[in-house]
Amino acid sequence: MSENPLPQPGKNASTGPLRDVGAEAALRLAFVAGFFVIVAIALLAWSYSQRVSKDPLNAEQFKALKAQLAANPQDEDLKAQIRQLDQMLRSQYFAQRRFASIGAWILLGSLVFLLASLRAAATLRRPLPHPEPLPPNASPEREATATARWAVAGLASILALAGIGLAIGVGSVVPEEGEAEIATVSVAPGETQQAQASPGTTEAVPPPVSSGAAAAGQDSGPPATEIAKNWPRFRGPTGQGIAHFTNVPANWDGPSGKNILWKTRVPLEGNSSPIVWNDRIFLTGATDKQRQVYCFDTSGKLIWQADMPSTPAAAAKPPEVMEDTGFASPTPATDGQRVYAMFAIGDVAAFDFSGKLIWSRSLGIPKNSYGHATSLAMVRNLLLIQFDQATAKEGKSKLIALEAASGNTVWETPRPVPNSWATPIVVAWQGREQIITAADPWAIAYQPSDGKEIWRVKCLAQDVAASPVFADGVAFIGNANAKMAAIRVDGRGDVTETHVLWIAEDGLPDTCSPLATSDYVLLLTSAGTLTCYEAKSGKKRWEHDFDSGFKASPTLVGKNVYLLGEEGKTWIVEPTPTECKIVAEADLGEPCAATPAFLDGRIYIRGKEHLYCIGLH
Repeated sequence: MSENPLPQPGKNASTGPLRDVGAEAALRLAFVAGFFVIVAIALLAWSYSQRVSKDPLNAEQFKALKAQLAANPQDEDLKAQIRQLDQMLRSQYFAQRRFASIGAWILLGSLVFLLASLRAAATLRRPLPHPEPLPPNASPEREATATARWAVAGLASILALAGIGLAIGVGSVVPEEGEAEIATVSVAPGETQQAQASPGTTEAVPPPVSSGAAAAGQDSGPPATEIAKNWPRFRGPTGQGIAHFTNVPANWDGPSGKNILWKTRVPLEGNSSPIVWNDRIFLTGATDKQRQVYCFDTSGKLIWQADMPSTPAAAAKPPEVMEDTGFASPTPATDGQRVYAMFAIGDVAAFDFSGKLIWSRSLGIPKNSYGHATSLAMVRNLLLIQFDQATAKEGKSKLIALEAASGNTVWETPRPVPNSWATPIVVAWQGREQIITAADPWAIAYQPSDGKEIWRVKCLAQDVAASPVFADGVAFIGNANAKMAAIRVDGRGDVTETHVLWIAEDGLPDTCSPLATSDYVLLLTSAGTLTCYEAKSGKKRWEHDFDSGFKASPTLVGKNVYLLGEEGKTWIVEPTPTECKIVAEADLGEPCAATPAFLDGRIYIRGKEHLYCIGLH
């Protein structure tokens, strides 16, 4: 009986038939993966070359139509063309961003598969011991070295192409960095940083204070009854577009002056909305070189205008912003003692009611693909800033609470989200206050006392501009290209699977914030579609198309809802269970992007150039 000879040192090797078949299959899979890598790179390059402008409204065709409309403002056909083109450009822009994102993931997946296949092939091709002697000129090391060199050269070429493709794909999705961040304040809990200036001068880095110290201070904020009588922030006392007065006009006409009590030119442009406290009306305006805060009285007189102090960030090259955003898009806030203003460049400041600067600071130029537009909010003596920017992986987003009287940091909480444009709201439910925020992909609630997270729900995607709303223990949060979610706010932790009552996918808002009551939820798109859902069940009641585009958010006044279109026309509607009932129409005669303020017997509207007061004579 013969025995198999033992392998001898220096003998040739064989992979074996099964290993040869496996290695061949792995190489074929690697070839397929390499093909997908090349195709993905080509498609991403093509998408990059065909992409819509960073600002879709900067397209030459759109600008040409806007110029024609300026010369013929009554041309209804031209207005319809502009609305259709606006919707088409926005759709193309977001479709290309989605395409780039998907392409980048396909490319990354193909690369991983390619590398895994090549590694498998290399492993299966590794020689096994064999009893046969080596040919005189053969060397396993030499053959392996030649094969490795070939493989490394080919793989390096594919990886270089893949790197270019990923750069194209990611560059089409990730916001571009405008400038290096300057004078960014980042103070960890427990750290102490000395103030560099006294109140009334530019303060670059105020010291943090504890929440206990803030709560114990004399400045505890205005009483709720005073807040309810005024319009102290974006979308009114609660930040949800609900007016506490109903004795306001339902018809007016700018060209003829009907029910227009006065109009006053605003010195600098801006998309921020007016806020009101008693007999004072506040606005902001800005260009790439100047930032101002304005105070008007209720007769329309400009009482004072104050320049934001110069900071290192302000002296740098300003960030690029969209026309829809501009440099003065965040709406200011007031507590009846001071007015607080923020601008796209990341500067925030407080002025007293006489126009004197109390404090200011720079948070650094935000990395934001359209420009910073989140408005300020308040809870008692805290000024809240949702400072979302860059990508989630970069970790730059945070929610900041400043002591209103000093600008000192009370707390700041990192947020796992990219740049966003939504404004937080503060609600109270079952004896607990919550700051509710929205950004891709999370709706998150925080404690006002210390910024700790209460709950979160994964329900958003891409660019989030619509702010949350709340009614009867339920938050309604959503945006275009994602979904609308009705979320119970009594949860703890990640409640995505347990506290979402319903979701909706039709008529999702892209710019305008929703409006919610215990009966219904209204969603308004920038293209002019108003959709009504039942608040309890999420059942879609109806939708109505308006002959206008919209940027201002809807406001509930009694049983009627005021909808202000981009061209200055307002529709007053009653949302019934079965239809959108048109109650009245009014025309300001000037383009509008800001949300109106509703007070006792008066409506304050910011047009493109003027501040208007509407009321009954």
